[in-house]
Amino acid sequence: MIITCPACDTRYTLADSAVGPQGRKVRCAQCGHMWWQSPQDDSVFHPDEVTEFHPVPPPSSKTPSSKKKAPAKSAAAAGARRRALVGWGAFVAVLVVIGAAGYFGRATVVRLWPPAALFYETVGLPVEPPGSGLQLQNVRSEQKAEDGKTALLVEGQILNVSETARMVPTLRVTALGADRQPLRNWTVEPVPPQILPGEIATFRDVQADAAGVQEVMITFDGGR
Repeated sequence: MIITCPACDTRYTLADSAVGPQGRKVRCAQCGHMWWQSPQDDSVFHPDEVTEFHPVPPPSSKTPSSKKKAPAKSAAAAGARRRALVGWGAFVAVLVVIGAAGYFGRATVVRLWPPAALFYETVGLPVEPPGSGLQLQNVRSEQKAEDGKTALLVEGQILNVSETARMVPTLRVTALGADRQPLRNWTVEPVPPQILPGEIATFRDVQADAAGVQEVMITFDGGR
């Protein structure tokens, strides 16, 4: 049952058995007022033991609908956090891949964009030029007639003069004409692609049309 203090209107809840069939004296915990409470609600005062009750808690301001919305908001926030973490993780992974490619493929980067060599040197990662530690030797070119046309033969050797194994880069051959003007260029793949200190790789190439070629120039291209 619920009873109300006649002095301050504070409401209390208690079991029916707490009052009993004869009623009993009670005191308001809010204002201290005493009265006789009975099931019939008569207000006869008796100097018996006083029982003090505690106020009924005020009804919650939250509605059932607000309680149902809280989990949804929490789930939405958790989903947003997960998406943010996944996005940042993907961004960091891309940076790692770019950094690794820039570190391990810096020779290729410099070959494609020479100004990058200055950047690598500034950060303490100097890039060796193509053919570093290697030496061209016994290079020769020869023109000869084949099927009524002048063919150009180019051949030579590459010696590893360093103290470590070296990858042998691609060679670029440039055909020069009168006044050393470039006529055309092409690449040649030496074999084997890697040589130990003191070992030699060789190259040989024949171009079918060598008309107008006065000289050839061979450089390390680094494209391997």
